[in-house]
Amino acid sequence: MTKKELAEKLSYKFSDIDKEDLEYIVELFFEIIKEELKKGNRVELRNFGIFTLKKTKGTIFQNPKNNQRYYVKEKYRVLFKIGKEFKKRLNTPFLASLDLGTQTFRLCIGKKFNGDALFLMKKRENVRLGEGLGIEGIISPSAFVRGLECLKKFREELSKYEIENYKAIGTEVFRKAKNAKEFIEKAKEETGFEIEVISPEKEVELSLKGIIWGLKILPTEIKNFVTVDVGGGSSEIAYINDGERKWSKSIDLGAVVLKEIFNLKYPLNVKVLRSLREYIREKLSSVPTDHPEEIIITGGTASLLGGLDLKLNQYIPEKLHGHRITKENLEKLIKKLSNFDLERLRRVRGMEEGREDIVLPGALIYLEILEHFNKESMLLNEYGILEGTLLSLIEDYNLAKL
Repeated sequence: MTKKELAEKLSYKFSDIDKEDLEYIVELFFEIIKEELKKGNRVELRNFGIFTLKKTKGTIFQNPKNNQRYYVKEKYRVLFKIGKEFKKRLNTPFLASLDLGTQTFRLCIGKKFNGDALFLMKKRENVRLGEGLGIEGIISPSAFVRGLECLKKFREELSKYEIENYKAIGTEVFRKAKNAKEFIEKAKEETGFEIEVISPEKEVELSLKGIIWGLKILPTEIKNFVTVDVGGGSSEIAYINDGERKWSKSIDLGAVVLKEIFNLKYPLNVKVLRSLREYIREKLSSVPTDHPEEIIITGGTASLLGGLDLKLNQYIPEKLHGHRITKENLEKLIKKLSNFDLERLRRVRGMEEGREDIVLPGALIYLEILEHFNKESMLLNEYGILEGTLLSLIEDYNLAKL
């Protein structure tokens, strides 16, 4: 990582500070370390390590090619001694979670240190395993291949970090596809991954675990809220009051399946949009309304809407987490995108490759969610089922060590 890249990373966390100022701070930080070392002082970064300057003696060096000898004068070398806490953190084994959904396969690598979970690396790939699920009820041959290829890439990542402990969960597509068992067996045979197909109730439980973790990071306390995760094959909705789940529902309503059921052709006219909204509204009619303080959204569709609302050129979870999407902006976005063909949708700033044809079904579901609960905005939480699965694995891992 370069100093510029470090300043870029810091800008995600400290958005109130100008990027130029952060670059100056990073430059100044290393300049101070350099100047102190020149003075012969040691520089200690508590819990990280110690920098010191060591003087090496001059020596005679012989060139092996011509046997000529030379004198190499004395030099100064910077030495770094790793701190105990940092060393312990590095030596803590990595763990991994895999969220295998209808649209996206995601991987999270992390570890637990001093009672805190560290989410160190995330990867995602729009596999669309649920291609054909809405009409034929199976994982199509092409989706089958894409899914296995993605799992092979994830296996390489686990090998790179020498990860032995992982948890791979399958959601709606694995619950519905007639040939899901065949895919699971093939995945075990070709990649070594054992996939656990979880129930809608378990899906909500893991998602909520991640969401609550994410809420701790935000500078606000929310006790009464509804969580929504619109996936490719279904939508998981739960009502939380004072940390207790009052109810949860899995609705047969997903962005990929919706696109296939209606055989959507872009652009979408007003009649198609109205038809979609009526269908979504009917599906949501069984969901209790209650009076939540907030609607908290998570998952791939939610992140996509946040990226489009913020017009991000790349996926930056630090900027998305805690972002508020208003009903007014969502309506404007739907109106704008519905006039575009697929090629134009791909070029919209903030669009994620592989989601251009399902962005509108997903956005419409969230719009109807806001209508259903009579809310004017929703809060984006970048922590969900993927992180919740890793947190669950960390708990199981710690219990196993006792």
